[in-house]
Parts: sequence; structure tokens; C-alpha cells
Amino acid sequence: MKILITNDLHQKISKWTDLVKVIFKDEPRFVLIAGDILPKAEYAAQKQFFPTLRGYLRIIQQNTQATVLTYFGNDDCHILEPELDKLEADGLCVNLNGRVHREEGLVFCGMNKCRDYPFGYKHWCAPDGDYLACPVQFGQALTFDVHGDRLPIENLEQYLAAKPSIGQELEQLKHQLADGEMRRSIWMIHQPPANLEMDICLNCERVGSPAVHQFAVDNQPLLGCSGHIHESPHMRGGRWIAKVANTTWLQPGQYFDALHYVTLEITGDFQVANASHSVFDTTEPQTGGYGELPNY
Repeated sequence: MKILITNDLHQKISKWTDLVKVIFKDEPRFVLIAGDILPKAEYAAQKQFFPTLRGYLRIIQQNTQATVLTYFGNDDCHILEPELDKLEADGLCVNLNGRVHREEGLVFCGMNKCRDYPFGYKHWCAPDGDYLACPVQFGQALTFDVHGDRLPIENLEQYLAAKPSIGQELEQLKHQLADGEMRRSIWMIHQPPANLEMDICLNCERVGSPAVHQFAVDNQPLLGCSGHIHESPHMRGGRWIAKVANTTWLQPGQYFDALHYVTLEITGDFQVANASHSVFDTTEPQTGGYGELPNY
């Protein structure tokens, strides 16, 4: 059973067109898009994109057997999530935000919260263990009201501390699984784990989540995938694939003009096989991103 995984199409929104072409060519049974699916813009422009998004998903639905699973990422305006739910209601995708989806013997689990970062929009940020607010901030922290207008957050630490942590969000999802389902589960988590070289920013800072990494260590799902840090696989030491004991973890990245995605097979006995990256398996990158599969 073939799966295609990508993320952060907001880096260049025309990559949606590329993705449709790849789905036609590779014929995956499942397509996972790990967050940040709307234009990197404010409320009005994101809302205006939905008819176009509906068109892409309709083409996939009418011409392929693929189930598309996705959710909003940290740049996607949360008050537009009902629009994504409408697409799900019409059978065009699955909104995996905080949900479990079962199909073809696999169990898909989605969690889109991330650690706080310097950028202004904070709705999807959550505590990560002892980590609360990023020490560097680029301007006023904000969210949006129901009309799409900016709503300043006066006390960021208080705002974040009131939220469930990343670890708590993951445990809440885990409790929805029945006995034996974890080994067949695929976790789509927008925030990359710490310690896997999937979280390296352009300034070489590593911003992965220790809670996500520990969750993988403790629970050993079949597969995990993330996004969020577009450039990480291109950075020196960066990787798009790693192992956490029996768990395979992927972070395709999303940089430059080429669509970044990974295809893989899930075997009949629930093993990950034949993982291949659209960029790094065809051209050796100058730094990072490619090489022996590490085990953490």
C-alpha cells in the first residue's frame, strides 16, 4: 500500500498543482499533508483560496483512489477550520486535527500544535514540557477574532500556560486507540521531534519537541511525519528520515521550487518499506538530508 507524505505547501502555493500531478503519476492510496496548507497570508487571502483548494481536492477525488488526510498548520487561520470541515463533509479530505481515522487496517492520528516561535500568530502554539514562550518575538503576539481581525495577546505566557501541552494533546489521542492499534498507527504531527535532525532552522537553531520525541520512544507507532521547519533537511546535518527504535519518522521539508514529498510502502505485516524522497533521492544535496538511516 503506497503512501505519499508532504507538508507546508504554503511555501509556494502553486505546489498544489504539482501535488495533483504527482498523485496522478504515483497513485498512492493515502496522501498525508502535514499542515500549513493555505497561502502564507492573512485571513482574507486564505479564505479566498478555499474554492481553489476544493477544485484540487475534487480532481483528486474524481480521478484517483487516494484518501487525502490533512489539517491546518501554525500559519493557517483557525477561524477558517469550518471551511476545511466542509471539504471533509463533501468527501474530499479528512481533517485530522485532533482526530483518529481508520482505513485499510491503518490508524491515522493527527496533532497540529507546535512550540511557540518568534512569529506573531499564536493560536496553534502550545506548551512543550517546561518550554512555554519563545525568548525572541517578532512584534506583538496575536490571534484572530471571529471576523478575521487581529486580536492582540497582552500576556503571551499566561495565554500559552492555559493550554494543554503538546504531550497532553498526544496522550489524549493515544487514549482513543484500542489495544494493538499503536503498531498500525501513523502519526501526523506538524511539530518535528527533537533529536532527529529534522528541526534545524536557517540560523542553525534546533527547535524540535522533546515531548514528540519521547512519545515516539515510549509508544513505538509504525510511522510518524512532521513538517513546519521547511529548510531543515537542506541544512548541514539535517535529515528527512530517521528511526526511533521500531518507528520510522519523516520530515520532507519544503524549500525552493521543487515539491518536496516522500513516498513509501506499508507492507502486509505493517512494516515501512521503499521510502523515497522527491528531491534527496534523485540529486545528492550539498549538505545534510541524505545518507545512512540513523537510529535514535
